Amino acid sequence: MSEHPKRGILVLAYGHKRYHRQAHTLALSLQRHSPGLHRTLATDDGNCPAAELYDDVIEVGGTQSDDCRQKLHLDRYAPYPYTLYLDADALAVRPVEPVFDLFDESDIGVVGRDITPAQENVWYGDVASMCRKASSTWLPKCNSGLMLIRPTETTRKVFGRARQLADGYQELGLHPFRRGIADEPLLAMALAESGIHAQDLTAVTSATPIGISGPLQLDVLNGDCAFDKNGMKVAPALIHFAADYSSDYRLAGAPYRRERSALRLAQRRHFTDTTARIIADLRYGLQCTAFNTWIRIAGRAPRDPSGVFDEPRRRTTSPMAISSTKQSPAQEETT
Repeated sequence: MSEHPKRGILVLAYGHKRYHRQAHTLALSLQRHSPGLHRTLATDDGNCPAAELYDDVIEVGGTQSDDCRQKLHLDRYAPYPYTLYLDADALAVRPVEPVFDLFDESDIGVVGRDITPAQENVWYGDVASMCRKASSTWLPKCNSGLMLIRPTETTRKVFGRARQLADGYQELGLHPFRRGIADEPLLAMALAESGIHAQDLTAVTSATPIGISGPLQLDVLNGDCAFDKNGMKVAPALIHFAADYSSDYRLAGAPYRRERSALRLAQRRHFTDTTARIIADLRYGLQCTAFNTWIRIAGRAPRDPSGVFDEPRRRTTSPMAISSTKQSPAQEETT
């Protein structure tokens, strides 16, 4: 382990090998736009190709799954006084250092908005029930793909409480995620108990294409990212390709595949930016055009058919029976 600076990036990559590949691509984008920012990878495979692009590697032991359990241990992995956690399926399009300064002085900084049962009935489950469990009138509806974590007693308390809530996940009536647990509702309840609010920074920090309602303008090499999301114009420093948007074979993943190709050519094979862009566009340009054309015609992105967001079926068999084909409307609006 090298000596840690005050600020740095933490990335998790465990379970399916695609997460290790995504961590590699994210590191290439960070290497390009924030080369001086320290990077740590927490992984179950310290010999994966991504590891060589990180300054430090933390070995994650135990049985791994593709759900979000490991994210409930970020307080134990976060190695910096100010740790910016990023999901592996994100890409930096501009320097990330300014993102640290956008958060307030909360022990944990999460991006999103506070919701009440009157504003929103369902988010991974019944919002009113979740508020009652947290003894709160509101919940921080956030995307945990980006969090600023400070090593404080409050931080340890929040993550410890989220792990405790995870033990009763089914009893809470929460929707399954990847046939397991989702971390976001658990963290939201724990954050609410500690009085930590979501911060409305989606437009400038990190945003997913979920809810996109216009063409995606994206060029990672030249630092360009802008799109309309749920009626709001966003130009984030990081674009988070959640769900099918990082797919290797579905239409929604075409922009990610194109930018991944351009980054590899420019950063690893040392092609000029112009040449890397031309090659990536030749390979994936038609797919990206089809993606943007769909949005122009339909007014929204193709529906995610992956079933990565699961929801309970009607109570015909068991309360937690899982639908593998339909995405919950509540999760479609994830930050």
